[in-house]
Amino acid sequence: MRIALVDASPLKSITLYPLPLLKLGAWRKSLGDECVIFSGKLPTLGAFDEIWLTTRFTYDIPFAVGMAKAARERAGRVWVGGISATLLPEYFEREGLEVHRGLLPDAEKFSPDYSLLSERPAYSISHTSRGCIRKCGFCMVSKLEPTFKNRDGWENDLHPSTHKVLFYDNNWLAKELEDFRADVDKLRGLVADGRITKIDFNQGLDARLVTDEIANLLQGLPIKPVRFAFDGMHEDGHYQRAVEMMAARGFREFMTYVLYNFKDTPKDFYYRLRESVRLTQELPVNYVGSFPMRYQPILEADRGRSFVGKHWTTTAKKGFMNILQIQSLSGQVTCAGGHFDSKLQEFEYWFGKTADEFDRLLSYPHIRDLMKRKKGALRMRRARGFGITPTRLG
Repeated sequence: MRIALVDASPLKSITLYPLPLLKLGAWRKSLGDECVIFSGKLPTLGAFDEIWLTTRFTYDIPFAVGMAKAARERAGRVWVGGISATLLPEYFEREGLEVHRGLLPDAEKFSPDYSLLSERPAYSISHTSRGCIRKCGFCMVSKLEPTFKNRDGWENDLHPSTHKVLFYDNNWLAKELEDFRADVDKLRGLVADGRITKIDFNQGLDARLVTDEIANLLQGLPIKPVRFAFDGMHEDGHYQRAVEMMAARGFREFMTYVLYNFKDTPKDFYYRLRESVRLTQELPVNYVGSFPMRYQPILEADRGRSFVGKHWTTTAKKGFMNILQIQSLSGQVTCAGGHFDSKLQEFEYWFGKTADEFDRLLSYPHIRDLMKRKKGALRMRRARGFGITPTRLG
């Protein structure tokens, strides 16, 4: 049987390898099926016996439903699974589509089949665990993977020609210490053998669970960057201590997921962004960057992503995006100092000297024009070799 494995997401949403499809393909190929992966598009009419679609973000459900309906005209059976199909199956079922909820145990037994990719992989993908001990209101892991489990044999997921591994664990540090030590020992062995040169716990580490013992165990591992989250003020203090402990063990690159538009206020969002810049300035690190992540209700198929948090406004949301788009090329907030007197001065140049100023800045009616003028002034001063004097709203 020929099976088309389709990532039913718009191409702009597909940034990482489709791990579920790589595992599904490995399973079905072991049964003698022929499998081909398609990203963001469908195969031609009649080319495959079955089409299996995996879904990702719930705000892309309209796109996924449209793709699944079109797939019915191209194959005898269409099967839909993945994140949004598990969380909101009714959107697919009311169109008469066959839906699978949750993980497929048969496929989970297999390592990803990287030969299904169109090119040799640049990195390997694995989980050392499934689930999470937290039940955060903005996260659906507790619904998708309700039980936290250790996963043995993850080293079999690594591709022999790659030296970078992305771990998709939702909360690696929540493991029993014995299991955590076993993972670290495996990682050290793989690093010593030259199999791994870079480790990325892509979903982030739980800053609240970092202790001196944990930090000591991780010391020397090539985790680049160390990813944490500073999702709300309930993590204040925990986050800073975790960065400080890891920096004291020689880690130099950090990236922090910073949630906003949830239950936060623009002022505490400013504080959380600023704290990463302060840590960059005060610690012996290369950078502590921030990756702002706008909250969108997951149990809604809102293609326009129009949700506005209790303490936010549509204007404030757009205002922040205008600042970020002019200040950053990557969607991240990182400050190097440069011609500024300090990294904090650079941050304040763009985002305001205080939380109150940031709050006002978000509602400034000509915010994009102001940011463009600031960028132009910055270029001129850099060209002339002058320092930077922060400007206020005009």
